[in-house]
Amino acid sequence: MDTTHLEYTAEDLIAHKLQRSGLLVAKPKFDRDGADLIALLEVADGAKFCRIQCKGRSLKNSKNSNVKILADYVSGSFFCFLYVDTGDSKTDIFCFSVTDIKKYWNQKTENKKKYYSLSIHKDKILNSSNSANLSSFLFDPTKIDLIKEDIIKSISKEEIKLIDLVKKQKILLDITKDYHKLKTMVSDIRHIEEIRALHGENLKILTQKYYDMLSEFEKELPKKLAKKINEFVKTNTPVSEIIEKVRGLIPNNISETILDDYISKVLIRRIKI
Repeated sequence: MDTTHLEYTAEDLIAHKLQRSGLLVAKPKFDRDGADLIALLEVADGAKFCRIQCKGRSLKNSKNSNVKILADYVSGSFFCFLYVDTGDSKTDIFCFSVTDIKKYWNQKTENKKKYYSLSIHKDKILNSSNSANLSSFLFDPTKIDLIKEDIIKSISKEEIKLIDLVKKQKILLDITKDYHKLKTMVSDIRHIEEIRALHGENLKILTQKYYDMLSEFEKELPKKLAKKINEFVKTNTPVSEIIEKVRGLIPNNISETILDDYISKVLIRRIKI
C-alpha cells in the first residue's frame, strides 16, 4: 500500500468513526491549518468546529515509522488521528489532542520550520509493558466526548480580538468622565455567548467607539505628563520608551495600557498628519 493510498484510507476510516459517533464531518476544499477534515456539532450560522488532521502509517513491512505535524497547526481546536496498518485484521486508530501532542511528541526543526514528531514501533505500539506504547491514545468513546467538549469551548480569532477590546474598554470606563454611551453598550454584553454573536460591522463599531474615547483621553492627563509625552513623540521616541520615561509622572488612576494605545493610535497619528 503506497503512502497516498494509505492517507486516503485513514481519512475515510476516521470520517466514518466520527460520523458513527454523532459528529458531523466535512471535507474542506482547501489545505489550510492542517485541516484534512472538519468536525462539527451543528451546521447553523456561527457553528463551531474543530480541525482534524488524518495520518496513515504502515508497519506491515517495517517495524518503525514516524509521524510529524507542522507546529503552527497544533493550536486551538485541533486533533490528529493516526491509522496504523500492522498487517493483521485489527483497525488501530489513535487520537491526539493539542495537549497530548505538545506533552508527548518530540519537537524538531527542519528547513527553519518547527514540527512535532512521533516515532511508532510495531513491537511497542500496543505493548502495555513498554513506555513507548500508545494504548492510552486509542480511539474510543471518551475521545468523542473530548472532541465535543473542545468544539463547544473553541473560540475564533475574531472572538478573541473582541474580548480583548471589551477588556480595554472596561479599563477606560473607570478613568474617563464622558463614558455613558460606552458603559451602556458594555453592560449589555453580559456573557460570552453574546460576545460571540458580535461579528463584522459590530466589531468595527466597537473599535471606532474605543478610538473616539481615546481621543478624549487627553483631557484626563496632567498637563506636565501630556507635555512630556508630546515632546517624546515629536522626536520619534518608541512608545515603549516613552512609557518608561514618563512612568514617574503617571497617576495611579491612569492605565498604562490605555496610555500606550492613546500614544500609538491617536497622538502619533495626529502628529504625522
